[in-house]
Formats: sequence, C-alpha cells, structure tokens
Amino acid sequence: VLELTRQLVRINTTNPPGNEKPCVDLLEARLRDYGFETVTLPYDGGEGSDNRSQLVARLRGSGERPGVLFSGHVDVVPVGEAPWSDDPFGAEVRDGKLYGRGSCDMKGGVAALVEAAGAISRSGKELKGDLVVAITADEERNCLGADELVKEPLFDGLGAAIVAEPTALEIYTAEKGAFWIRLEFFGKTAHASMPEQGANAVAAAADFVMRWERAYDTANPRHGLLGTPTLNLGIMRGGNKTNVIPDHCLVELDMRTVPGLNHADLEQRAQELLTAVAADRPGVSAEMTVISNRAPVSCPPESDIVQAVGRAAQKIAGVDPTAKGVPYCTEACVWSPILGLPFVICGPGAPEMCHQPDEFTPVEQLGHAAAIYAQATEALLLS
Repeated sequence: VLELTRQLVRINTTNPPGNEKPCVDLLEARLRDYGFETVTLPYDGGEGSDNRSQLVARLRGSGERPGVLFSGHVDVVPVGEAPWSDDPFGAEVRDGKLYGRGSCDMKGGVAALVEAAGAISRSGKELKGDLVVAITADEERNCLGADELVKEPLFDGLGAAIVAEPTALEIYTAEKGAFWIRLEFFGKTAHASMPEQGANAVAAAADFVMRWERAYDTANPRHGLLGTPTLNLGIMRGGNKTNVIPDHCLVELDMRTVPGLNHADLEQRAQELLTAVAADRPGVSAEMTVISNRAPVSCPPESDIVQAVGRAAQKIAGVDPTAKGVPYCTEACVWSPILGLPFVICGPGAPEMCHQPDEFTPVEQLGHAAAIYAQATEALLLS
C-alpha cells in the first residue's frame, strides 16, 4: 500500500487541470492483474480537458448478495503559496509519515482500497456478491466526476459503499449538504460625487448579504451527528475604482446544511429576498444561480456496512466504532441518493491535513486501512 501510494503521489494530478489519466492507467493495470474486469472512460470535465479519465473495475461474485462499492478519487488540490518542507510530489517518508500532496486526500485511501481488493481476489474465495472499485476524477470540483460516472450502467447489483476519504480510520456515517448560490447584481455607473446618477451594485450586494445573514439560521436545526448549518461569504467582487459607482458585483455564498433544512425552501427564500433588495434600490437588477445543490446524506449506524467496517476498525486499529458525521461533502453525496446505497466513510490520514502544506499520512494507517476494507468486505460477501 505504501509503495502504491508513493507512485500515485508522484503523479501530479492537481485540479485544475486534473491529469488523472496516468493514475487511472496505473490502477487499471494493477486491478486487471488482480483479476478484475475494468472499464475506463474519458472525462473532459465539461471543458474539453485532455489527459483525464475514470475507472470502474468489477470482481464478480455469485450474485447471492448485493455487492460492495469501493470509492476513491485521484485528483488533488493545488499546492498553494505557502512553502513546503519537501517536494509536494516527492512522496518522501520520514518519521513514520508519508508526505506529499494527496497522500492524505486521498491517494492513500485509494491505494488501500486497491490493495484490499487485490488481497480479496488473490484469496481465491468466491464472493457472494460483486466487488466494484470506482476511481474518479474531478472530485475536488464538487464531485463532478462521480456525477458523470454514475450515469454509466456499471453499478448494478450493489448494496453498500465504502468511501476512503481521510478520517484517521474513524467511522463516519453522515455528511452535511452543500448549497451554494451565485448572485450577480447589475447597476449603473456614475461619478462617485453624483451617486444619484448611478445605481450601486456593490451596495445592493452588501445589503443582500447582511439581510441573508439575519435570515439564515445557523443555530437550527441541530442534527445529532452533524451539528448545525453554516454560512460563508466566499466571494464578493465588484467595482473598479474608488470614485466610480460600481455597476456590477458578484457574490458567492456557501451554505452547509443538515437534515431538516430544505434546499428548495432556501432557494425560494433567497430569490424572494433578492427581489426585495432590487426593488428597494432603483436601477439595480439581480440574478441568482444555484451552483451546488448537494443534500445532506446519512446512513443508519446499525447498517451492515457500518457495523462491518466498525468492527474491523476496532479490531485492527483500536478505533472507537461509534458513528460520527463530517461537515464536508464526499462522493457519498452521489452514490447514496442516486444508487440508494448505505455507506461508511473511513480512510487513512487526519481530516484536518486535507489541503494543507506538508500534507502527510501516517504509514501505519495505510496498512490498517487496507486490512479494514478487506476484513469488512469479507464479512459482508463471504461469511
């Protein structure tokens, strides 16, 4: 698992542009050697990008039971401006840690899934259900690769999913939703000394943001695993000169939601408020676009997949199997609602290391993760 992770980290799959194909080719060859049927599909991200692809591999069982999906992505976020102690794509091992961009999020998890799949295949035991490995592109851009891949007729007969995002091997069974909106305000330019001659798009945008912050309740509802909703003003961009009334402003808002908060209601309320702000400011018009609409997803802790992974994690790594929730999205937000799969999120590396300079994963957790995936899958498909 360590050596495969190092190979993957050394392939620069920074998204954009992605460049996932070399990783996918490497993993496809490995899974074919392990006896899996494989299908690779080109992926252009809707932008005509080259050198991108996705992979689905299947090890067929007897069909007596629903199969298991292993899920992981191979794109990574940019290195960033902060200096690193080592080459971000050098995959150096030091003091029991593997360093490099993607070592934690989530090439270590991908390597563990693939080696667990290989161990299951090499055991020679006939599975009672299929084992399917999905390796995606473009996860870091709001799971767009999985959105595309799930449209393919490659996921029949499945009953559960393991998503190997970093959790320090703890068990996560719920994740917040993501509701993002883009707002554009249009006004009229004028000299700043004569504001009555113009219509200030930036002021209108600020008015909306302040009203929405008062209207969006970040204290309710409260979910047992996920806590409460959050709101972030991520982008506010407008104006081009101090002494000019700005005629355009762009705003993007990120809302992380919990069960009980309906996205359609949020959209309607935001649109009504947007209309009211424009009505209060003569000469201003506004448009809203929903740019992410991921509902929160969760899985009952008593589900077979959760119990199997929890028992394996406790036995192999001494992890408390109590189910927890994550505030961010994983590809469970695609597999669960579209394929109807219960899921568990469990992977090597600490969540707080994601997207950080000097990103690392403890080497010991890489081996533990593969053992957990193999043992849990055998419990579901062999016993």
